[in-house]
Amino acid sequence: MTTPLVEDTSGLKSGQTLLEVDNLIMRYKTKQGYVSAVEDVSFVLHKGEALGLVGESGCGKTSIALSLLRLQADNGEIMGGSIKLGGKDLVPISEEEMRTHRWNDISMVFQGAMNSWNPVYRVGDQIKEALDLHWPTRLSRAEVRERIGELFALVGLPADAQDRYPHEFSGGMRQRAVIAMALSCNPQVIIADEPTTALDVIVQDQILKELKRIQDDLDMSIIYISHDIAVIAEVTDRMAVMYAGKMVEFGDTADIFSAPRHPYAWLLLSSTPSIVGPRRQLAPLEGEPPNLLDPPTGCRFNPRCPFATDQCRVEEPPLADIGGGHMVACWNYEDVPVGITAGGVA
Repeated sequence: MTTPLVEDTSGLKSGQTLLEVDNLIMRYKTKQGYVSAVEDVSFVLHKGEALGLVGESGCGKTSIALSLLRLQADNGEIMGGSIKLGGKDLVPISEEEMRTHRWNDISMVFQGAMNSWNPVYRVGDQIKEALDLHWPTRLSRAEVRERIGELFALVGLPADAQDRYPHEFSGGMRQRAVIAMALSCNPQVIIADEPTTALDVIVQDQILKELKRIQDDLDMSIIYISHDIAVIAEVTDRMAVMYAGKMVEFGDTADIFSAPRHPYAWLLLSSTPSIVGPRRQLAPLEGEPPNLLDPPTGCRFNPRCPFATDQCRVEEPPLADIGGGHMVACWNYEDVPVGITAGGVA
């Protein structure tokens, strides 16, 4: 094939803005009312950057990802904001036009993807379906085989593995094949939703290193979604901490891990064991996330926050820059301890 393995059609240089999300609002309609899944979320993704979204289950991470692809459930509705990819807003366009952007410009490694393969079709045939639907020109059978072979080589699989059925793959091989499918149509952005779920720690490390190598080699942008903050720490340049559908902290990954300023981020990191420094008692994150059918007034974290004041209970804090692009949505971020916490965050 004469087409590059991953062709850069964005015209952007590394570090320039590729994806811009502004005040995104996405809610699910239920019999009880609207579930406030994503509220006023804004961020920018640069070309060649790895961005992490971290938080507890149900905080809105996957809902953001599905909104970016316009693949939210039937009862999910984007009710405000914009999603600009290469300067083009994807929110108002038709479904037919959106299909031309999925897989070609933005693709996704779905959560639980290891079990999403159809067991009665060969893996190569399933990747062929994506190429048939989204590749700009019709490829011959020989060209498809060559293309899949190139993709498999990129993710560390033998070319002839495309002739096997999913049950003949190990968990790590299935995950690598999912990544190959996500790369199949030259996307500029890949969303990796819990890309190492259900894998043992050795294979997790291999998959993450593979994704990092691919990102560096192809100057690709990746959004990692995980509740495992160790994964986010290892592979991302910047990160966003999500809570109850809101972005509560955003900035350089190293800065947030070294000095989290939002109480939720601080407690999240304090409840995580560290393998460096002296042994310390972990600080538990008590309570449960709120009901998003009826979220708390003011700051959504205030019922669980040890630093909450009356202002927090009635007035919602904005996401504000506290210096160097470090964004925090908290009235009392200066009260959050800096340095070593009970959980060993330095």
